[in-house]
Amino acid sequence: MDPADPLDAKQIVIEYARVLERDIDEQRHPSRIDSLPFSKPVIQAAIRTSVTHLLSSGALTPDLRDYFETAYISLAEYLDPELVALMAEYRRSAEHLTTESVVVRERTATSAWRTLAETSALAGEVARATSLEAEKLKTEFQELVRPA
Repeated sequence: MDPADPLDAKQIVIEYARVLERDIDEQRHPSRIDSLPFSKPVIQAAIRTSVTHLLSSGALTPDLRDYFETAYISLAEYLDPELVALMAEYRRSAEHLTTESVVVRERTATSAWRTLAETSALAGEVARATSLEAEKLKTEFQELVRPA
């Protein structure tokens, strides 16, 4: 499929939207990059083609604009499987510590505590990198739809 062709781009966006909606419904974010139907660059190009086509025809409504912007920015949350597993384990450990009724001094001896201690710096770096990518994608999208 050619993401520069409006018809192909539409199909690429539809397939990505299905995956994105499923992941949102199942609260799977971040998600694995290998769950995407196409590579990130192909999806980005398809969204740009679709938005440009809709803009030129006057059919880009505010609701469609918001939808495409969300889809474009959400690509930042598709990560390598190892990073998704790390973030999921970090989240599970944090939730376990907040729900467990263990005496505070005993918490530091739990595997959940060790996981948090060992992975917090890396989890923070992953979150920061994802946030930076999302901000970059937001800026790209806003430049795309900015009136000439």
